[in-house]
Amino acid sequence: MPVEIRLKQVRESRELSQYELAKLIDMSPQNIQKLEQGRAKGIQLDTLDALCEALNCEIQDLLVRVKG
Repeated sequence: MPVEIRLKQVRESRELSQYELAKLIDMSPQNIQKLEQGRAKGIQLDTLDALCEALNCEIQDLLVRVKG
């Protein structure tokens, strides 16, 4: 089963731009864009933790298993 990253939906619900989120977690906006577009090959646990902290959410809000 593939895993879908719902970063864009969560980020937009917090009314943050990609640039603002990138600045909060010390990541490039290009990497935020790759994650949102599903072009990243993976995500490190510390990055996932930083995203959850910045977005005030839980891991299950960002990662969802999609039945194929």
